[in-house]
Amino acid sequence: MLKVDNKKVIHDLAKTTYKANKKRNLLTIAAIFLTTFLLSTVISVGLSYWDTISLRQQRMQGIDYDIELTEPRDDQVSIIRKMDHVKYAGLSVKCAIVSKYQDRELDRLKLYWFDDTCWEKQIIPALDYYKGDYPTRENEIMLSQSALSSMKIKKPKVGMELPFRYHTLAENSENNNTAKTFILSGWFLDYTGADKRYISEKFYQSTRVLQTDLTQGALKISLKNPMYSEKDIIEMQEQIDLSGNQIMKADYDTISNFIKTIIGLVLLLILIFMSGYLFIYNTLYISVNRDIRYFGQLKTIGTTSVQIRKMIDKQMFWNAVIGIQLGLVCSAVVGMMIIPQLLHALNPAIAASQVGTVSLWVFIIAAIFSFTTTMISSQKPVKIAMNCSPIEAMKYIGVTPAKVKNKKRMGGDICSMVKMNLFRDKKQFVIIMCSLSLAVSLFLVINVVIYANNAKNILNHTYEYDLRLLNQTLLSESEEQVINLDFIEQIKSIEGVKDVRVLKSATAFVPYQENVYGEYYKELYHSRYSPGNYENDIELYKKQQNSNLFTCRIVGIDELEFERINHTLKNPLDKKQFKNGDIAFVSKTFTQGENGITGKKVEFSIPTALNPDKKEIIEAGAIIDDYPACYSAGYTPDLIVSNDFFDKIMRQPFVEMIKIDYMEPFSKNVEISIKNLWLTRNVFLLNRN
Repeated sequence: MLKVDNKKVIHDLAKTTYKANKKRNLLTIAAIFLTTFLLSTVISVGLSYWDTISLRQQRMQGIDYDIELTEPRDDQVSIIRKMDHVKYAGLSVKCAIVSKYQDRELDRLKLYWFDDTCWEKQIIPALDYYKGDYPTRENEIMLSQSALSSMKIKKPKVGMELPFRYHTLAENSENNNTAKTFILSGWFLDYTGADKRYISEKFYQSTRVLQTDLTQGALKISLKNPMYSEKDIIEMQEQIDLSGNQIMKADYDTISNFIKTIIGLVLLLILIFMSGYLFIYNTLYISVNRDIRYFGQLKTIGTTSVQIRKMIDKQMFWNAVIGIQLGLVCSAVVGMMIIPQLLHALNPAIAASQVGTVSLWVFIIAAIFSFTTTMISSQKPVKIAMNCSPIEAMKYIGVTPAKVKNKKRMGGDICSMVKMNLFRDKKQFVIIMCSLSLAVSLFLVINVVIYANNAKNILNHTYEYDLRLLNQTLLSESEEQVINLDFIEQIKSIEGVKDVRVLKSATAFVPYQENVYGEYYKELYHSRYSPGNYENDIELYKKQQNSNLFTCRIVGIDELEFERINHTLKNPLDKKQFKNGDIAFVSKTFTQGENGITGKKVEFSIPTALNPDKKEIIEAGAIIDDYPACYSAGYTPDLIVSNDFFDKIMRQPFVEMIKIDYMEPFSKNVEISIKNLWLTRNVFLLNRN
């Protein structure tokens, strides 16, 4: 038998059939196009969004590092920098605090010195931008944009003079308040929310602060592999011989959190791939099934099953090439033009130009997957077309006759007809429902991920107010009532202001009370924040009941703030008892647990009260984690009482701060109106935008 070369005939027949079914092919091309576009775009957005979120986290931290060693010794710095798994380690020292600029009180602006490694390798990558140079001379200083704003400097210039008053953080320093004129060497923008100032090594040395002083010095360690375990940290600690109150600050859940994130991303990718597969499969299944009768007619004139397979494969190949090319081109355009703008809209802190371009392999994966899916998805309908005889093909209705014989009609109404058509091919029905469910699930998952990382959502969970006004005069000896009742009423009258929460405060002397704070003081002196020698300090404390070391802050709050705090507790306080001054919230920082404080009667006196010598007694209620005020005093836990009780015992209760809630969060008009009011007052404004 002679072999007949009929490739050209099959090609022409496939081409003629392809042209005759333009609408059907457009539908198939659209399915392949949308799947390719979906895959490449979603993966592109995901990768860009991941990089953007990582960059945002880095800039919110203000410095790029993995582990921190507190109060490092020189020998420890040398050993760590020589470790194989350490990329670099930068030294940071907090050496002074600025309290005043010209006649303006400032909110305790900290002065930091960084070595070259820390500045160049760890801080610069975490800044949005910086202008000028890091300070080198003794009187030079570099400021953050936030610090410049608090000083009302809108147009900074390199070389401008800045008169400050500051005090050093050197232990046992007698230099408590020094005036000095600094020269601005540069400024920078980060998103830590803190006012920062960087100073030169010469100024740092002049303060006599040591890098080994408690809480002042820190070694910022960047690892070559940021995935580390608790075992890695323990091994590092054993090599450097920790002493005194030193600790190694690290996130021991880094690996587990990374694994959880990767699992979530893999599941999301599986959803995307399955959704794309089912989309193409359903489209091709319907498309080929509609041509079963046509293929049966071809068989009657001698066309073989193999030739029919070749025809369908050619048509699927043409559809795949067209659809994939269109999908990749559109995805590339979206990736270069739309995605950067989209991510910038989601997080204005990230400029569109900073969004990285997507790797080529993303498009390669999308193209391979779409092409493979197209060819695989066509196999089942191709088999049906190949195995269907000409007679069966003429009466084919989407399911083999064996499956529908002996079926009884259950009525002629519309519902019965719909039911019959839906469940004619149960497998196909299940696939269609899975495809729909996956598409909806994918949409919901992506929206949840985007919403969870949305800047506004993060701010709403980070701050429990829209705007905060802080009385800065409480930092100085000449306290003033800059936030008075008239000012508060003016803010309440602004259209768009929902609530104004008023917090008042004063420093109180707390006599030694073993039954209340005995366990707390013992744990305090065993912690790294120990004030000194326990026996000596406590013995002196017993003799001097007005010890400044063990003072506390009494904070008065209104009903709105009480409800907010009380709502977070498992065992809320009684509102009537709190209002009458019978019970108070307790806030402490240096120890964990209750330390036997709750339920005990606390005795205190306030020097600025109506009766300074009177001993007030109040029950210590629930211990709260979120301290509602800003200023604190000594090592004794702070007490949060009601404003009604606070007003009764105080001669002139100073308002420390007010917290303002808007009717519509992030309202610019309301914020502008409030800013116009506070410009003439000595208060510090902190919003969350």
